[in-house]
Amino acid sequence: MSQEKEEEKKDEQQPIDEEEEKQKKLMEAIKKIDSESVKSKSIFLYELNNDMKSKHLDTYKDQKVKIEIEENKNFLTYLNKIRYLINSKENINSSITEEDEKKYVLTKNEVEEFGPIKNFWSTALINAKFFEFNKKDLEIIKFLCDISYVPLDYPSFKIELRFEANEYMKDNILTKIYYFEENEKDNIDKVEGCEINWVNDEKNPGLKYTKKTVRKGKSKQTITSSKDVDTFFDIFNTKKANSNLSKELIEAQFWRNDFLENMLEYYLNIMQIQYEDGGNGSEQEDDK
Repeated sequence: MSQEKEEEKKDEQQPIDEEEEKQKKLMEAIKKIDSESVKSKSIFLYELNNDMKSKHLDTYKDQKVKIEIEENKNFLTYLNKIRYLINSKENINSSITEEDEKKYVLTKNEVEEFGPIKNFWSTALINAKFFEFNKKDLEIIKFLCDISYVPLDYPSFKIELRFEANEYMKDNILTKIYYFEENEKDNIDKVEGCEINWVNDEKNPGLKYTKKTVRKGKSKQTITSSKDVDTFFDIFNTKKANSNLSKELIEAQFWRNDFLENMLEYYLNIMQIQYEDGGNGSEQEDDK
């Protein structure tokens, strides 16, 4: 066999080897989870993700709009199944077979009460390193309990972030809509965020407060001042978002084509993706 053919064969084999290696790393990460409840759910998420990718993603790459619309429906079906497993309080261990037990070294005995995978969405989103979070953002994002994808007229869609009741915001659902030109998934037309009602200004992560003590004669006076700072929640600011639609396109592609397809990998922190123009790849340290 000529050297050229050997190189071609090697190139063809490489993607398969990379996928196998990725799956191996994923299963090793799942096995290391202490909680049997989270471990068992992670296995089902893993199986659903594999099923989705093997059956649909190859077809999804087809440029025919009719196929894309159908695959979008299929993607939504799988995504909702995955969200149900993540957020469900029901016992799913009864579905584990003896083969599963041997393959994944599991038992059917729970070591904690049945419930959703705690901090799944916040952990996955932070590990994705697409968005920057200041210190107050990181406190608020702990209350994130669900992220949903709502398809609109293709290829437009809405992202919904649901939060548990918390001391920071009055709203429990934040939404953002990505409007695309008709049948043009690479041409974003505009975006529409939502107003966030903070409990008070001091709870707003976009404001940094500083206190300064000044002396006036024999008395002292404390002066409090504030300044605007960058925050993750700026993504819901419609005016700011529409000022940079190229960045919004990358953000939309992150939600639809990356995060929601690889949320388990991000939760387990085994993804190796760096963003150059959309996300920033690091957490912002900011005392508030």
